[in-house]
Amino acid sequence: MDQPAKRLNRAIDRWRDWTLDEPLARPPKLGALLAEGSGHAIYELTHHDRQPLPIVARIRRQETRSGDDPLGQEWAAWQFASRDGLAPECFYIDDVGVTICRRVSAPAQPVSAEALGTLCGRIHALSGTLPRLDLRREIDSHLAALPLAQKSDWQRAMEVQHLSEALMLLERDTPYFCHNDLTEGNLMLNGDRLVAIDWEYAAMGSRYFDLAIAAGSRPAQEQRDMYRAALTDHVDDTLVRAGQRTASLVTALWQTRFTPTEAPCPEVWETQGAKL
Repeated sequence: MDQPAKRLNRAIDRWRDWTLDEPLARPPKLGALLAEGSGHAIYELTHHDRQPLPIVARIRRQETRSGDDPLGQEWAAWQFASRDGLAPECFYIDDVGVTICRRVSAPAQPVSAEALGTLCGRIHALSGTLPRLDLRREIDSHLAALPLAQKSDWQRAMEVQHLSEALMLLERDTPYFCHNDLTEGNLMLNGDRLVAIDWEYAAMGSRYFDLAIAAGSRPAQEQRDMYRAALTDHVDDTLVRAGQRTASLVTALWQTRFTPTEAPCPEVWETQGAKL
């Protein structure tokens, strides 16, 4: 039996400890792989007759962020969000990264800019407190994992795009509760309600970085609609640009480290950054 299967089955052996609304009468079975990403995989859980349960097992396969206690920070953020209906309910978590949570589904249609912005705004309004997002540490962690020549190329591109100035602006911004990874694959439906999954990057930080990650490559008008839906008081264009520039770098470095076939080279990123 391979290591992930051992970890999953250890969690299943603790089925009586799961805090389900309706406790199970007998242990479930591990079903098929439903989805997987760079850091996690999600497995179906079934009854003994192989009928699916409304819960799934999520296993952490590798750490993709820096920090002293990424699992504990993710769990705290997930609990805060779940209590306000912004994340799937979580019924069990162990110390090796296996989580039992409510099964949710991917939206059948693309999520609108307004709906995404509204979700971001509701996350920013959460009253919980998390550690502060340290973007410089995240960037340094990615750079340290690269070969020296590649690291130097990225550092030169960062200087050209004045990343230090953008980071300074975001660091001076008022911190809010942020998800920091609201990409398309992390948007799900719990019934008819839009929720977010994968809270490992959640932290207190600038809303403008969070929104830039969420906006991704959406058309300019959709991005404006999203920002207006999330920031109902005021949209600061200087912080928008700082968030976009920093988010594009963090995304590019993350891809370079974990999914290199999808990553831009420093020169391409620099050209794209000049348009922001």
